[in-house]
Amino acid sequence: MKVLLVNTVPTEKNGITNVIYNYYRAINKQDLYIDLVTVNVPEASYRDEFFQNGGHIYTLERKLRHPLHYIRCLSELARGYDILHAHGNSTTMVLEMYAAKKAGVPVRIAHSHSSNCKYHIIDKLFRIPFYAFCNVRFACSSEAGYWLFKNKTFEILNNGIDTDKFHFEESKRLFIREKLGWMGCKIIGHVGNFGEVKNHVFIIDIFQQLFLRDASFRLLLLGKGEKMEEMKDRIARMQLSDKVYFAGATDDVNDYLCAMDIIVMPSLYEGLPLTLIEEQANGLPCIVSDVITREADKTGLLEFQSLQTTASAWADRICKIVLSEAERGEQSVQAIESIRQCGFDICGQADRLKEFYKSLLK
Repeated sequence: MKVLLVNTVPTEKNGITNVIYNYYRAINKQDLYIDLVTVNVPEASYRDEFFQNGGHIYTLERKLRHPLHYIRCLSELARGYDILHAHGNSTTMVLEMYAAKKAGVPVRIAHSHSSNCKYHIIDKLFRIPFYAFCNVRFACSSEAGYWLFKNKTFEILNNGIDTDKFHFEESKRLFIREKLGWMGCKIIGHVGNFGEVKNHVFIIDIFQQLFLRDASFRLLLLGKGEKMEEMKDRIARMQLSDKVYFAGATDDVNDYLCAMDIIVMPSLYEGLPLTLIEEQANGLPCIVSDVITREADKTGLLEFQSLQTTASAWADRICKIVLSEAERGEQSVQAIESIRQCGFDICGQADRLKEFYKSLLK
């Protein structure tokens, strides 16, 4: 069985890429040959992982305004594959679906990872041909599925995680806090690249309100992106630069999670954030915007807040949660068990995906 994965967003540290690689690592590759198409040249670590398992990575330039060259190249590449599985968040995946149809690929999967997109006009124009060329539909949540597929049937494939990797460790908590010089501080955290959808402006406004209430609050931000420098400038104007740490894109996400006391995620829209599952596994309480699907709450650790309320109101709730006396280690153990029972352990989900692939070719 030959599968060609297509990542329609840059292959770097982001939600869709993490989902693709989580499944690739966990899936049983016996009788399964998997290659990946990227729209950028990935870092060596991403390339090596495929090469070491006998797969290949192909990089193609994907331009929505001039798609014909991309479609032609992808169609030539896709010949001989049994399945093309495209990951994205809009009907622009019609490019992949049409190329696969043209190449004679029998199974053409579009996998929805969000409940909105930034290409609204293009998205509407492409809906009819997208539905015509896509013959299998996956989504990370009900909201993500309905956003892309409307009333058509789709299969929910959970954003599974390696639950063993994201458990809380006191030693990691102490190490990061000592490294930052933040022993005894209350640390607010956020994991996500610096783009419009993550709403970092509001995160910083919330932190300012928290710091006005209690000078022991600190803000820890993981990720990179186009708006990072703008956020640094905003924090500097508030004279809070020495109270905020930008960790960048890091492989040590769980170490930083251990150091945090609470997650804040006021996103403008999401599918089902992989990071929220990881953060819950670490035992972290999370206060999130009410546009995020309730399906993300697998542990009771999520609290939903309206984006219509003020930064001050969010800060009030955070203060009350941080001051609670929850035992973090036990909370993490219980959360991981709940996540596994809900079907979000990556090993079980990867087995399910392989069986699904097989069933589609019968």
